[in-house]
Amino acid sequence: MKEEMVFDLVIKGGYVVDPENNVQGKRDLGIRDGNIAAVLEEIPCRDGRSVLSVNGKIVIPGIIDMHVHTGFTGKGGNAAMRMLARAGTVTALDCGGPLDDFYNFAGTDGAGLNMACLQMIKPGWNVGGVDVGSNEASALVEESLDDGALGVKILGGHYPMTPESTRTFIEESNRKRSLVAFHVGTSCNPVGNFQAFNEAIELAKGNSVDLVHINAYCRGQVLGDPVEETLLALASLEANLNIFSESYLSIFSATPAKCSNGELESNGPKNSLSMGGYEKNERGLRKAILDGFASVVFPRGDENICLTGPEGIRYFDDVGTDVACTFPVTPASTRFLLATGKRRNGHFIVDAMATDGGAIPRNFLVEKGTALVRLDMLSWKEFVLKTSTNPAKILGLKDKGHLGIGANADITVLEGDVGQAYAAVNGGKVIMLDGMVLGTGTTVITTRQGEKAVHRQGFESYVVDLEKGWFFAGRPV
Repeated sequence: MKEEMVFDLVIKGGYVVDPENNVQGKRDLGIRDGNIAAVLEEIPCRDGRSVLSVNGKIVIPGIIDMHVHTGFTGKGGNAAMRMLARAGTVTALDCGGPLDDFYNFAGTDGAGLNMACLQMIKPGWNVGGVDVGSNEASALVEESLDDGALGVKILGGHYPMTPESTRTFIEESNRKRSLVAFHVGTSCNPVGNFQAFNEAIELAKGNSVDLVHINAYCRGQVLGDPVEETLLALASLEANLNIFSESYLSIFSATPAKCSNGELESNGPKNSLSMGGYEKNERGLRKAILDGFASVVFPRGDENICLTGPEGIRYFDDVGTDVACTFPVTPASTRFLLATGKRRNGHFIVDAMATDGGAIPRNFLVEKGTALVRLDMLSWKEFVLKTSTNPAKILGLKDKGHLGIGANADITVLEGDVGQAYAAVNGGKVIMLDGMVLGTGTTVITTRQGEKAVHRQGFESYVVDLEKGWFFAGRPV
């Protein structure tokens, strides 16, 4: 007699989309010991110790958001991971930390996610100044890896270093096989615009670099036309296979807004304020908040919101200006072109869609990404490629980004007709269901070098070899 198959969880009745394994259609998933054990047209309910019925819903590999923030931008980082889980995210890369803040939130406010972190590079904080030599750069990259980070983030568009120092950090990161992300900008091009983007392409020559949120550099500030800048940026990315990138679908940019003596510490808000015709200082920011052009991120329970007007000013003052601000400055044309542009071989030019969200309330991958599907601008397969499969391949997450037998049972369930996440599953455990966050704790993605540090911090680890991911091994061509 045939032995019955018994699964810890059966996800039943969904429309499964898994580009990596060429699966698209109604399937049931059987999960055992945290991994995918069966993908069949029918699995009887009796074969599952638990059953999650998802009839009429879209079932995809767990969403991987390559650009989020927990700390760095002000208060409210404690809500970041629950906000991500509620949005259907299963795995995310914190692009900037700081690492100590990341560990703090991951421990006390985890939502059952897989999370990696890049340590931010900030002159005057963890490097001596804007002119950094190879020894200092090498030591910081090494220390970051030792402490469990997946690499480092150059905050050039906020706190620029010299071009030479920026190039040194890129080179040292590549030499040590560390992930390196770059918010473009240097002391020669301190505004993160199209001119700084072109400089970044040159600084990266011969090295792998993740140029974050490409759309931020294509707002028409240099050539006067965001579409022209976007098309040129796409051509440049297509010609430089060493560059990896993501874009977001929100109209809102976000940036730290902390001020000292009436001046903004970061160049980020200066850039956005100039686009709105405001003074590039604290006085200009205050007027922008009152006018509703700028909003401040306000922590309300486990879901941060945005405030404008007098309410926004009151909170801005209450926290001594140490807050994140958002500005509606990202053109729709730029967002659309970067989300859909393809190489001659049919692969996407911009590898992934991300949010730059987390604690910032713009975790819109599902809401706005599925809108592109409903408008026939992306297929379901392409949506999955940009939100899960490609990010997994870039980061070397070989057991994620697909639903093949033996893969981690990381799954996002979507209500595609309304653009909402219905459920998120990590390693076979339901961490979010119908808007309710059920997960706790955090699994920290790290390198072999940082594994001991992650365990010392009290976390389970998921160890990756970045050399086996696209970032160092290269994309298929």
